Amino acid sequence: MTNSEIIQTYFKTFFNGRAKHSTVREFLTDDFVFTDPLMTANSADEYIDQLVSMGDEFELYATVRKLVAGGDVVAALVEFSGPDGPMTYSQWFTLRDGKIARLEVVYDPRPFLDRGEGR
Repeated sequence: MTNSEIIQTYFKTFFNGRAKHSTVREFLTDDFVFTDPLMTANSADEYIDQLVSMGDEFELYATVRKLVAGGDVVAALVEFSGPDGPMTYSQWFTLRDGKIARLEVVYDPRPFLDRGEGR
């Protein structure tokens, strides 16, 4: 499977209805690193624990508008729809040995900060 196909499968698994946080773990290296404007994690288990603490009861949907791959990096421009409504953001994945080793999510956090959801 190519890196692009791995990421497409990741999106189909994670963003296709009810949150499936524990299922996403199989896509991640043990030393996986996650960053976004409001959250960081320095291992796959830490990342999954943070996601699970948010709950599995809400629905997540994402449409990948554009996927660009080069070497070990895959970038996705994403239209996300979740409990707080639609949002456009980018995800930058670094893959190693067929798994996601790093994920950096880039978006404008102001709507979340305005509601007091920031760290």
